[in-house]
Amino acid sequence: MAETRMLVLDVDGVLTDGAIYYSGEGESLKAFSAHDGYGLKLLMKAGVQVAIISGRTSAPLVRRVHDLGITNVRLASRDKAQSMYDLSAETGVDFRYMAFMGDDLLDLPAIRLAGRCFAPANAVLQIRELADVVTTSIGGRGAVREICDMLIKEAGHDIMKLAEGVNGQ
Repeated sequence: MAETRMLVLDVDGVLTDGAIYYSGEGESLKAFSAHDGYGLKLLMKAGVQVAIISGRTSAPLVRRVHDLGITNVRLASRDKAQSMYDLSAETGVDFRYMAFMGDDLLDLPAIRLAGRCFAPANAVLQIRELADVVTTSIGGRGAVREICDMLIKEAGHDIMKLAEGVNGQ
């Protein structure tokens, strides 16, 4: 197993529970887990890059990635494989050192390129069967945090020491 240098995440069903909410005015609303956000901040402090590839875009998502300090972002991606190629070219991270976390068939092109695949408990069966790790938590409810904690431990970091000076999200 190659060292993970970049964690690439889908959004709907991974960073969220997959539900799509609309306000009375038609504005898109999303709920994100503070635990997932804090895990991502700790993971980045441990030296693992984080990237987002989503087939959709929304103001709440743009705000969330900004608040977390994630700069490798591909929104409204119509071709997740191409987005992976672009991320690799721009960051210099080879696919074998990338891990992708997805939950549905739209994520297959990225999953097939990544060195590792993770799936939340609520992922469709086909994705769970391909995953190297399926979390016990569902997307938007701690699944990303489980993977962050696992990757931090694999990298040999003490999560308690990493937490010093890192503000929550």
